[in-house]
Amino acid sequence: MKKSSLTITSYIVSILFALLILYPLIYIISNSMKDNVKIYDIPPKLLPDTAQSLTIEIDYSVFEHLTDDQLLDKIQQDQILAMFSSVYELTRDSLFELKFVGTMNGENIFYSRAHRMKLELEKDTGVYANASINRKVLLYEDRYIRASNKIGYTFDRNGIQKVHNITNVEKDEIYDKVSKNLADKYETNGVLKGTKVKKNNLLLLESFIYYFQLPSWMYPKNEAVAKYSFLIFIINTLIVVSWAIITQVVLGAITAFPLSRILSKKAANFWLLFFLGTTMIPFVSVMIPQFTMFKRLGFYDNYWALLVPHLLPYGFFVYLYKGFFDRIPSSLFEAARIDGASNLYTFTKICMPLSKPIISIVALQTFLSNWSDFFWAWMVTERQNLWTLNVALYNISQNKAVKQNFVMGLSVLTILPVLFLTVIFSKHIKASLASSGIKG
Repeated sequence: MKKSSLTITSYIVSILFALLILYPLIYIISNSMKDNVKIYDIPPKLLPDTAQSLTIEIDYSVFEHLTDDQLLDKIQQDQILAMFSSVYELTRDSLFELKFVGTMNGENIFYSRAHRMKLELEKDTGVYANASINRKVLLYEDRYIRASNKIGYTFDRNGIQKVHNITNVEKDEIYDKVSKNLADKYETNGVLKGTKVKKNNLLLLESFIYYFQLPSWMYPKNEAVAKYSFLIFIINTLIVVSWAIITQVVLGAITAFPLSRILSKKAANFWLLFFLGTTMIPFVSVMIPQFTMFKRLGFYDNYWALLVPHLLPYGFFVYLYKGFFDRIPSSLFEAARIDGASNLYTFTKICMPLSKPIISIVALQTFLSNWSDFFWAWMVTERQNLWTLNVALYNISQNKAVKQNFVMGLSVLTILPVLFLTVIFSKHIKASLASSGIKG
């Protein structure tokens, strides 16, 4: 009975501590799914409000005499006025999707749909960057046409097929708010027929699509970023991490092998202390000399600057490899020498195949340290297409036009791969530590 109670208590305590540890991550994920208003609510809420989809239907029967181009122009004006006014005037209604339907004589002739985050991108970094939201600004020159084209729409004066799940729109609880805005403040051309609100929490997850697109809106002049957006930073990080893993796995083993099997014990201990001593040198003490040297050699603002530093084997990994090689039975090496095997053969055919536990540890440690690395990559890169994830996240967050929910959304995209790999390979990590004989 006592053992059972102790087990239950241990589980409860473990769960509580796990929740405390995960709380910051849960809070970041929750805030990334909020809009730029609810994220500042006091007291803060752990969970985001239910996302709502608003459909606005406006009738254009009074403009039946206009040409197609003239009619489309008036509808596009109303589309932009209705969408932006709803998002920026109805700030407490958690509107994450805006659907605009234009009708004429009972037929649907225009349809457009936009996610809230796309409208925020347009407002913060697009056509309406640094502009206030009012009728005059929204319709200034050809702004509304460019915004409408970027949002996308379907228009056919003869009627459009109901492929967009357009339903009959009725007056509901939000109708009065929309009607007041469109009639009094934004003065739409058509006549508001009604509105409809639906709840759809999948819209919260759709926000991450637009977080991912943020860099292409912020840096349109950089071709690589404009084309691949946040993916280019992921690619850069994967290149650096992959290169670091390969070099540390290989160079650490190559360095440790002669210390374990070729040099005398006295010489091996000297060089082992040398490599371990390099781990005790703070990076800040060599930062400026290393940066100056790299810049003079032409390793600045290019991939060489990111990759060359990893050609130095990390001292702790050399220590791990040497300790493991020392425990391999000498009889294996003696048998190989009797058969005429060279040192290269014994290294590649005996040491490395047996070193899988150490390789796993080195690869994982290298991945974690380089995935989160920031300072060196920030120092040696200026062009956006060379930024790694953390450098990109830092520079994006420094832009005052970027909302905090976008920054938190990008942070989640940066954190998730580490969590995913840690969960997937947790069993392999435990097995590697156990078989390598490392304690602590």
